[in-house]
Amino acid sequence: MSFTSIPIIDLSLARNPSTKPAFLDSLRHALLEVGFLYISNTGIPDALIADVITQGKAFFDLPEEKKLEIQMANVPSFL
Repeated sequence: MSFTSIPIIDLSLARNPSTKPAFLDSLRHALLEVGFLYISNTGIPDALIADVITQGKAFFDLPEEKKLEIQMANVPSFL
């Protein structure tokens, strides 16, 4: 595994039948050869991304006991 930069995968290419094969090749390379990637052009509104970041920071500011109340081990479907 050798790379000089983190692959940036343009998700909008997956929505067009003529560019989808190239998208899949790029995705396959990023996942199998590099192991991680950036995704661009997701179609997710900037306001929603900002809101998720704000809520994530608020979660990590909670006291530890509050965070433990919602850990996956407390969910009945968790194996």
